[in-house]
Amino acid sequence: MNTTQAIERARDVIRRQHKAWATEESYISWLRRYMAALPKMPNGLSSEQKIERFLTDLAYQGISASSQNQAFNAVLFFYKAVLGQTIGNVDALRAQRAGHMRHAPSMRDTQRLIQTVRNVGGYLTNLIVRMLHGCGMRVTEPLNLRIKDINLERGRACDGLPSVARSVA
Repeated sequence: MNTTQAIERARDVIRRQHKAWATEESYISWLRRYMAALPKMPNGLSSEQKIERFLTDLAYQGISASSQNQAFNAVLFFYKAVLGQTIGNVDALRAQRAGHMRHAPSMRDTQRLIQTVRNVGGYLTNLIVRMLHGCGMRVTEPLNLRIKDINLERGRACDGLPSVARSVA
């Protein structure tokens, strides 16, 4: 089967499965790259070895981990859904995920932010922001909080609330 036939068969299967247009375009693009890489590989390699080489080459090219995963899923889809071939373990060099440094604002910046929030439209917006920050509540939790949910004598939320919201006072 040549590249054009393989691509057309893949398109037919993708459309039969009602996959999104973006998925089709992405998978076809990766399949073209994979098909272009096949002639450069030695004869006699198993399908798993071909996939491993392709993915490893992508990692050496500096491709992102999510793009490499997308390429793997496209090729795996081709083998399983289009060719009906099962693929065993593929042990390719994996691209490195980018490290993210989390940045927390300083205490001074946080205080300035809270002080600049004003009540809007009759809502206690500043109180809500302080509860979000001080209690570690999720965005919707202070909006759903009712007076009956708080035990004013003990300064605590009642047992029906999530554990994070129980430390309200």
